[in-house]
Amino acid sequence: MTGHSDYLKGIHTILTTPFKSDYSLDIEGHKKNVDFAARTSAHALVCLGTQGEFHSLNSEEQKQIMKATVDANAGRKPIVCGTSHSSTLEALELTRYAKEIGADAVLMTPPYYAAVPWKGCYDHFALISDKARIPIIIYNAPERVGYNCTPDHLEKLSELEYVVGVKQASRNIIELEETTSQCGDKFAVFGGSEAMMWPCLSMGMVGSSSTAASFMPQYFVDMYQCAVDGKLEEGKEMFMKLAAFRRLSKKLGHAAVVKAAMDHLGLVGGPMRPPLVTPNPEDLAVIPSLLKELGINEPR
Repeated sequence: MTGHSDYLKGIHTILTTPFKSDYSLDIEGHKKNVDFAARTSAHALVCLGTQGEFHSLNSEEQKQIMKATVDANAGRKPIVCGTSHSSTLEALELTRYAKEIGADAVLMTPPYYAAVPWKGCYDHFALISDKARIPIIIYNAPERVGYNCTPDHLEKLSELEYVVGVKQASRNIIELEETTSQCGDKFAVFGGSEAMMWPCLSMGMVGSSSTAASFMPQYFVDMYQCAVDGKLEEGKEMFMKLAAFRRLSKKLGHAAVVKAAMDHLGLVGGPMRPPLVTPNPEDLAVIPSLLKELGINEPR
């Protein structure tokens, strides 16, 4: 492991996964993106998150992305590897691999698709915590997983030895507040929805993740610092300035819009891998003007 311990706060860049025109992995393109991200002010880098399209990669491809991320980062930033899987044993294998190659932590959803009872969810994290012995950030994404880990559930999971935090992707503001107040003194509570970033930061969460930070991390780091410094009006203005970008992302797909922006700015975006859809160029033509409004004319 690299020995980083400062990843439990701040802005986590959710790295996209670049593909070539035939939808194969663009490993060299990914390494270029990681090198950029490692030179920025983001607090940690996350590969194989939702917007990293982990769901469309097989296990060997996921391992390739993890290894390329760790290698290209070269110890500069804390690395969190996504190891989500519907199978506990597959998730354990991916998590062990992440530890083996030097990741600082893993990010993991509850097991999905099957009608998983609470005991099965708890046992999933308990077994991986016990067998892999690497810090785990739980990714509570009820809209994607199909069920919710309530604040009571998360409080119970916080008692597991290697569970160090939660990425709370609920958009229920009451539940976000309850998670922060009920669990914030037990492990790190992060905002998990970019659309809810400012509400999460302003209510006291220790940080948030951002896919758009793949090309404009400083913007989100500055917003995070506004929350830390109590500059609430300034932070709110920054958040609201992103409204048009958020609307386009909702319409066309967040990763798709971020990838198009990356291509425009000289990073490596590439197409979406099916079944997700790559938008038509006409639909993406507004991106340069949106970036200009945000003051982004190069990756920063």
